[in-house]
Amino acid sequence: MVTVTFLSSLQEFQEDRTREIADRLRADHPEWTAEVLSPAESKATLAKHKLQFGPAILVNGRIEFVGIPRYRMLVERIAMVAAGKPSPRTAQPPPTPAPAAPAKATPPPSPSPPPG
Repeated sequence: MVTVTFLSSLQEFQEDRTREIADRLRADHPEWTAEVLSPAESKATLAKHKLQFGPAILVNGRIEFVGIPRYRMLVERIAMVAAGKPSPRTAQPPPTPAPAAPAKATPPPSPSPPPG
């Protein structure tokens, strides 16, 4: 179950667009939970994520967007989270080096015959 939380702007910026996107998301994807927090409810969550104003969008409690993205971008990102795929914007861990093939044991060279 994916939970999408829309944090409202403390300055009531894009409030109508936030509600419009949330309503459309609920209608198109009933398998996802979408909620819109009022500016008063959003204040503590915005502060927790070190944001001052908003709006922002959290997916499963993690901040995914600051501002309101295009609907298609939002749906694609939520689908990625639901599938458990990492964000393409997130730094990936460095690749682990492939284990080295074991070296073949070579016999020591035979001693050269004594001179003379």
